[in-house]
Amino acid sequence: MFRSLSTQLSYVCKRYAGHSKWANIKHIKEAKDAERSAIFAKLSRQIKVAVTLGGSTDPKKNSKLNQVIDQCKRFNMPTATLQNVLRSCESDKNNTQSYMIDIKGPGNCFILCELYTHQLHQLRMTIATQLKKHRSKFGDGAGNHLFEEKGIIAAENPQLSSKSKDEQLELATEHAIESNAEEVILGDDNIFQFLCSSETFPQTQTMLEKLGYKIVDASVDYVPLKLQEISPSDYESYEKLLKKLNEMPEVVRLFDNVNIS
Repeated sequence: MFRSLSTQLSYVCKRYAGHSKWANIKHIKEAKDAERSAIFAKLSRQIKVAVTLGGSTDPKKNSKLNQVIDQCKRFNMPTATLQNVLRSCESDKNNTQSYMIDIKGPGNCFILCELYTHQLHQLRMTIATQLKKHRSKFGDGAGNHLFEEKGIIAAENPQLSSKSKDEQLELATEHAIESNAEEVILGDDNIFQFLCSSETFPQTQTMLEKLGYKIVDASVDYVPLKLQEISPSDYESYEKLLKKLNEMPEVVRLFDNVNIS
């Protein structure tokens, strides 16, 4: 299952509207602002990871950073916010590093957890407390081989919207081959999701844009090789655990192999 950044942030708390028209508008705005703030926080952490891994705050010299900045633009992150994050990366003297840990979750599912911290040991102890509460434990590398790194590109093409679903998918498949994508599916709202290797990710985006696609979302993620079915009770624990992990400021991204139908 493909998950965009906005899907990963589905745990943002939503407030219920009151009875008056103003209350409705106010609460809807608060919910949207909270979601927007959470998205920007996640993107900011991804920028810091990209700078750490790529060794530069210049997107022309750092392809990983360039990819994240493209994502920031798609989510309309203000330029001032982006520049502030980059400046903070330049002044960061805490030897903060990026880590990837795996977690064996409820029902034998696995969760990959990308971290950005300068106190890994302390953070692991904090995470361990939550794992005990939610019938989980550290995988210590056991789950890493269950995922592969792939580029995922969500895009729309107005030129295809008038055609039938079968015709759209047939043409999109031809475009996927031409763009070096490995797979394409047609999702809701006529959004195509292209899967490609992490190596061809930038080139695939460029080619799709030349073919008339508008990129809605694009990122290099860890995709499960096989999905894991879990029981309703395990699913409840899994959801609570993901919510707790997402609330930790050091957690950058989460990936899992849970089959959500």
